Amino acid sequence: SAVEKMSKSKYNVVNPDDVIEKHGADCFRMFEMFLGPIEQSKPWDDKGISGVSNFLRKFWRLFYDDSRFKVVDEAPTEAELKVLHKHIKKVTEDIEKLSYNTCVSSFMIATNELNALNSSKRAILQPLLVTLAPFAPFITEELWAALGNKESIHTAAFPVFEQKYLVEISHD
Repeated sequence: SAVEKMSKSKYNVVNPDDVIEKHGADCFRMFEMFLGPIEQSKPWDDKGISGVSNFLRKFWRLFYDDSRFKVVDEAPTEAELKVLHKHIKKVTEDIEKLSYNTCVSSFMIATNELNALNSSKRAILQPLLVTLAPFAPFITEELWAALGNKESIHTAAFPVFEQKYLVEISHD
């Protein structure tokens, strides 16, 4: 079936206010970016929005177990630094190309990888949070304050990719 543009005459209009009411502005904003290149028209898909909503919940759980804040100040491992810097590199390049949908994918991958590593270290989560701020300004501001920062996250310097963390370390 061909992609139809939303129009009132076709009764296929999705009211953003309803989506924001249900899922929040950050989720709606990220979903819009996740749909694909901004210059292309694309179909609205409710499954996609629940995917983004699930991602934001999973991201939140890097910081909180239920209501307990679980971020620690331990030194990050090589594996954690590799996840972070692979992500910083991808997002930095993709933002410059206005390729926001692939940025959103990178956030999802990094979050899954950090969950698998059971990572809740400030040295990893704080820069990760700054990379997410342009995409999800509200949730990141809240988590930034929970980390003890006094200034807005939107004034923080964007993290810089460091190649050394992606170099495969030989252990012989």
